[in-house]
Amino acid sequence: MDKVRQVATIVIGLLLIYLGILNIAWRDSLLSWQPTPDGASWKIPFAYLSALILIVSGIGILLPQWRTRGAMLGAAWIGLWALLLHLPRVVTIHDTAALLGLGEASANALGIATLAGCFDTSQRARLLRLGFGLCLVIFGVSHFVYAGFTAQMVPAWLPQRLGLAYLTGSIHALTGACLLAGIRVRLAATIEALMMSSFVLLVHIPGVVAAPHDRMQLTMLGMAGLLTTAAWLVASWKSLHSEVA
Repeated sequence: MDKVRQVATIVIGLLLIYLGILNIAWRDSLLSWQPTPDGASWKIPFAYLSALILIVSGIGILLPQWRTRGAMLGAAWIGLWALLLHLPRVVTIHDTAALLGLGEASANALGIATLAGCFDTSQRARLLRLGFGLCLVIFGVSHFVYAGFTAQMVPAWLPQRLGLAYLTGSIHALTGACLLAGIRVRLAATIEALMMSSFVLLVHIPGVVAAPHDRMQLTMLGMAGLLTTAAWLVASWKSLHSEVA
C-alpha cells in the first residue's frame, strides 16, 4: 500500500493543478462542484482565487518538503466548498443532487487531509472513517435516486446498464456501511477505490477522448479523478486500519 499511496499522492497533486487550470481557462467556477451563483460579482475573482489555491496546493503536494502544507491548503479549500457552497444548498434545496455535491467535496477534502496528518490520532481516525463512510452511502443513494441518469453514463457496449447503475450504487452503500461499522475497513475502502477507478477508465477518459474541448467532460474527468485518488489515499492510510484493529 505504500507504493499505492506514493502514486496517489503524485496523481492528486497533478489533478489539483489541472483543476486550477480549468478555473483559469473558463474564468469560472468548476460547474456544479463549485456552485457559485450565476451573475455574482465575485464569480470571476473566485475562479482566479480557486485556481491559485489549487495550483499552489498541487505543487506543494508534489514537493516532499511542502507536502503537509500543500495538503492542508488543498483540504481546507475543498472543505470550504463543502461548508460554504454545498451545505447551504442542502439546507435550502433539500434534494439528493445537493447532498451528492456535499458528499463529493467532503470526501475529497478528507482524502487529501490524510496527507497532512490531520487524522493521525485514534479519535480523529474514527472521525475520518465515519465521515468518508457517510459520503460513500450518499453516493450509493444518489445512484438509486438518479438510476436512469447513471445508466446513461455506463458505456453502451456494456450489458444491463440500469442493472449496473443499481449494482454500483449498492457497492457504494455497502462499502460505506462497512466503514461506518468498522468492518473490513481496508477491503471495503480498496473495493471502493477500484470501482471509482473503473468509472474514470470506462466513462470519463473516453468522454474526454470523444469531446476533448467539452468543458463538462474535462471537469468531470478532473473531479472523478480527484475523488478516485482520495479514495485510494483513504484505502492506503495506515491510521484508518489501526483505529479499528
